[in-house]
Formats: sequence, C-alpha cells, structure tokens
Amino acid sequence: MRIGTVIGRVTLSVRHPSFRGERLLLTLPWKNSTFSKPNSYDFSIVVYDQLGAAVGQQICISEGREAACPFPEPTPIDAYCAALIDEIAYTEGDAIPHTQAPPQTTSNP
Repeated sequence: MRIGTVIGRVTLSVRHPSFRGERLLLTLPWKNSTFSKPNSYDFSIVVYDQLGAAVGQQICISEGREAACPFPEPTPIDAYCAALIDEIAYTEGDAIPHTQAPPQTTSNP
C-alpha cells in the first residue's frame, strides 16, 4: 500500500459496466523522498474511488491483485483508494529506506 495525492478526476465517455456510479481519480503516488522533498512523486496513476476523495487529499492506494479484492465479482482495476488520510505524523529519520538491503545470513553445511 502506498500514499498518494489526488490531483484530479478522470472522465470517460464509455466505461466498463463494473465502473458505474464510481469515480476514477488521477493520483500522484509518493516516493520515500516525498517526505523530505514535497514535490517528489512517482508518475501519476488512475485510482478507483468509492470513498469520495477530494482533489488535494492524501489517500492510501492498494495496487495490483489486492486492488480487486474488495469486489465480489472480478473487476478490471489495478489501483484502489483503500483509505482517506486525515493526518501524517513524520519525523526525519523515522522511515527505513526501501533501498536498505536486509542483513545477509550464512549457513554452515
């Protein structure tokens, strides 16, 4: 799951029937560096929304197979708005960088 910022809505003239009544949001997913450099984001993605996220709001994004899990029928989505974020508490140095490799273990035969 990642954090993202909603930057707009997607309007389609023709939709898949499973998308009726829901919204598609244009979202900028955060990178590790977004906490220290506020204008540092990944490429924008389209996120399926049932919660009513507004432009400028931070959301939690579930991606891949997990994005389709909330639906009883197979739904063709790759990113889903799983939560609306009210507040983020972050202090520099709290996060462990994703680039840090796990410690290597050796086994004796």
